Amino acid sequence: MLEQMVSSVDRLTDTTGKQTLHIENLWEEIGAKNRTIGTFKDKLVEKNEEILRLRNIIKTQSEKNLAEYHFPTEVDN
Repeated sequence: MLEQMVSSVDRLTDTTGKQTLHIENLWEEIGAKNRTIGTFKDKLVEKNEEILRLRNIIKTQSEKNLAEYHFPTEVDN
């Protein structure tokens, strides 16, 4: 009976150890994925800033083109 209980405890300890290791590996994987997500967020912010800059350039150039078309003598190049 004692051997049976010791064997049962050993199996439970082994199972618990395996689960603990698996959980640690999952946390490492989650951390890596969170870092990747952070990198992608940073890139999105950069790209959005570039989009805003380019939109501003396009808007400014469009306004200048319209002014040149409607008032060619008043536009300063």
